[in-house]
Amino acid sequence: MGHEAESNTSTEGSQIQDSLYRDEEKMEESANVAYLLTLGILLGLGLRELNKKTKFPYSPMVLTCGLLIGLLQSSLGYLGESASILSHMHPHLIVYVFVPVLLFESAFNCDWYIFKYQIVNILLLAGPGVGWGAILLGIVFKLFLFYSDEDMNWYQAFTLGSVLSATDPVAVVALLKELGASSAFNHLIEGEALLNDGVAMVFFIFFNKLSKAAAGIGGGVTFGGVLLNFFRNSIVGPVLGVVVGFFGALWARRIVGDDVEVGWLTFIFTYLTFYWAEFCFFKTSGLLAVVSLGLFWSAFGKTKIRSESEHAVHTVWSFVQYFCDTTVFLLVGMIVGTEVIEERYIYTSDYFRMILFYFFMILCRYLMVISFWPLLKRYGYPMSQPELIVFVYGGLRGALGLTLSLMVGCDQDLPPRFRHLSVFFTAGMAALTNLVNGTTCKALVNYLNMIENPVIKKRVYKRYLTDMIVNQEDTIKELEGDEHFAMADWNHVKSLVGSQQFLQEVVQLENEIKQIQGGNMSRISYEGLADTDTFGEVRYRVLRILKGLYYSQFEHGQCDEDSVRLLVESSDVALDHTGSILNIWEQLFNSFTSFSSIKYFFKVKEWTFLGEYAQQYITKHLGFVYDVTTTFISCANEVLTLQEHMPMNKNAVRLIMDEIRTEINKAELYLGTLTDTFPEVIRAIQTKRASHTVLMHQRHHLEENQKNGLVDDKEFNQLKSNIDARLVQLENHVFDWQIPTFHSFAMEFPIFTGVPKEELDTIIKSTYEKRYQTDEIIYEKGMTCQNIYIVQKGNVIDEVGSHQIKKGLGSLLSYVNLIGDGKCMTTSRAASETVLHSLNLNVLKSLMQKSEAFEQKIYVNSIEYLIKLYESQAGPLGQMEQKRLNIFLRQKAQFKKFDVHSNVEFMFGGYIIKGEIQSCIQDESEGIERYNEYCYVPPRENDFNVIKPLICLVFDDAIDVIKQDRLEQFNLENHEEVIEQRFSRIDVQQKYQQQEL
Repeated sequence: MGHEAESNTSTEGSQIQDSLYRDEEKMEESANVAYLLTLGILLGLGLRELNKKTKFPYSPMVLTCGLLIGLLQSSLGYLGESASILSHMHPHLIVYVFVPVLLFESAFNCDWYIFKYQIVNILLLAGPGVGWGAILLGIVFKLFLFYSDEDMNWYQAFTLGSVLSATDPVAVVALLKELGASSAFNHLIEGEALLNDGVAMVFFIFFNKLSKAAAGIGGGVTFGGVLLNFFRNSIVGPVLGVVVGFFGALWARRIVGDDVEVGWLTFIFTYLTFYWAEFCFFKTSGLLAVVSLGLFWSAFGKTKIRSESEHAVHTVWSFVQYFCDTTVFLLVGMIVGTEVIEERYIYTSDYFRMILFYFFMILCRYLMVISFWPLLKRYGYPMSQPELIVFVYGGLRGALGLTLSLMVGCDQDLPPRFRHLSVFFTAGMAALTNLVNGTTCKALVNYLNMIENPVIKKRVYKRYLTDMIVNQEDTIKELEGDEHFAMADWNHVKSLVGSQQFLQEVVQLENEIKQIQGGNMSRISYEGLADTDTFGEVRYRVLRILKGLYYSQFEHGQCDEDSVRLLVESSDVALDHTGSILNIWEQLFNSFTSFSSIKYFFKVKEWTFLGEYAQQYITKHLGFVYDVTTTFISCANEVLTLQEHMPMNKNAVRLIMDEIRTEINKAELYLGTLTDTFPEVIRAIQTKRASHTVLMHQRHHLEENQKNGLVDDKEFNQLKSNIDARLVQLENHVFDWQIPTFHSFAMEFPIFTGVPKEELDTIIKSTYEKRYQTDEIIYEKGMTCQNIYIVQKGNVIDEVGSHQIKKGLGSLLSYVNLIGDGKCMTTSRAASETVLHSLNLNVLKSLMQKSEAFEQKIYVNSIEYLIKLYESQAGPLGQMEQKRLNIFLRQKAQFKKFDVHSNVEFMFGGYIIKGEIQSCIQDESEGIERYNEYCYVPPRENDFNVIKPLICLVFDDAIDVIKQDRLEQFNLENHEEVIEQRFSRIDVQQKYQQQEL
């Protein structure tokens, strides 16, 4: 009985395989497929290198290789078998796996400001433009190529027209970027291609349903159904993308220091958006949903990603985009190549029709664009005639069109002849447009002179090149004296670093400038150039610098994502109007909510239920306003420091810098009003920003210690997690708005840190409040000084010599009066309605005598005033920016006091606040060196003798300041004649050496 059961089981097993059974042959096939794809990427890398050297478009080369693999698969052995397996892959799989990545990456990396400005034109060309183009191409098939209803009916012709309306101008966009075409034009081409992929698929599905309905296949098509389907695909899909993008951005903002999680989050939401749109109850366009998701992330999501993770995310997406792009073109090429081998439904006449259709297709694209020309000129950036020609000519057909045609080819409900014609024409157009248009577009662009390259840009570029050649020669001369390079062949070095090529490029630029100006070229003047060109170029470069500084502030945690987005957009708006005076602040100001609405929320904040939300809104909004304003002021002031470094006409630079100063003054006036009106909120905001800055500094310090091996991985991860958790908590922290009492305010004031409570109480007892109206004098230079003030509300201007120092909430007026002889050393006036706390001068001087730490703080803080009051004695300290000066004094200077007849050493220099010194060694040429109060002491190896009681700062390191000779080297405009003379000598010398060789 048991044997019988075993026999039955064995018999059944021979008929039904075990659930764990796996076919070994299938495993080998899978391995071969993976191997072929790996070789395909390797082939792509080789073609990428070829593209760098020959500039031959990358995508056409990959597509051609795929076609060859498909055509030659019978002679490629097991690789050919793998190609055959891949060639029979269902085209839907290509759409589902690769296309979402390509669409999201393209949308994610677009410039949102330009895309937004061009959105009307993009929607016209990618929406009704695709529909109109599909109809025109369908008419060509039926009326001009004379295809009968047996080949394709009208609905099928329109279906194929939809497939051929999808463009993929990757090669053309890359070429235009390389040549320097305008970003606006590039975004118009790229944006149209980005959206028309999804729209083309919508029209493809629509016309395909009509063709099947006409053949009695599937359900009928009603007008209401058409409208509902169009609404679902064109509206619901994009809305879904925005919603998913919003929640994804919120999630990403909570991730701190985890590049892997952020990267995977963008991937997961990309595919989820596509599948939810296509297959869940939405039943809408997954492609449009993914495009919408990518655009949302471009506009709002990028700045939600922490700055430390942003670079990693972009790197990963660039890697995946390259993989998908290469794989798709390779796969589509192999599929089409295989179809050509097995083709039985294509006749010889179809090849002639295909070539004729190529010209009709370009003509139809031109008619489509011309149809919308009045609207295209009205909205967005105006398109020139050469750009119109390049736009039409650069409409390449690519991977998505081929994939759609393969989907037609797989649809067994359609006639075989039409299915094969779809693949045939789409493959033909992809091959012709990529191989012909893609490779000849550069010649067309050059022929049309589409890329504007004004003389001013050539001059600036020539100056950079000239300075680089001189700098290169200086570096070579410096290395020639280094014993570690004593055996180097310096002629060969100059050849390897490209010195001669740089020289030839400079000469070529000179000839081009002469040609443009009719041979009348001055080496160092801007004669022959319109002022608008020069000023426009300076504004262009200043605004680009500003954008870079904004991003730098964001990356270092000095401003939040909403602020940097608005600031960058303000620069983008200004870049569109470089021919006009800079008006950045107005653009920013118009984005702020009026004070009246804020005051309304201040009233509501006392209510029982709405109070908490009102308080959160006020804090968030005023924090945003304060963040934008202070970041703009900080970055604009940094631009001013670069004035001497810009190798352009100095008069033009000076005028544009005056425009920047005007914008800074507007922002500072607004900031003063903001601080006066809402001091309690500004205090909370400053507290939060200070906390964030400290945490970010800790984070960078920890990362630096790990890099240097001072912290092991376990300690690093533990400390980093703690800091990251505090950063997240800080974002949700609610601050107390109450104005502090002076006692608590003074306790937190930096100079009072460490002062005993009884001494602080003595100070507070002598304190009283004083109010001043706008422009009212607080004290004047030379008058008897009886009080020191702390700013409680408002702003104060301190006139220090020829300088003005603006002091706001929490500032002390004035440190320098505490070290004087009882007379005010500056003049101070209220810049707005101001409230001050008056502190008794004698009480503070008494505290200075009791506390050396307090005395040191007073003296160190006075340096800012002293170097401005006594500029001629300040030495290199007068050249330092205030921020760098403060850092230097606190980190690299020691506060010292010496009695008469003491010896003091200034190895790295110092600064005398009180007293007098003289050199112990007499110089035969200059006599005895003497330095007295408020004077910089240069570095000296010999000692000095104290002849009056000395209070000074002794520096522990050399002053880190750009010396004047280095500034002059940067100042190419005023010193270009010297640079040109040196350049000429280098040119002659290298030509002579070349002749000798």
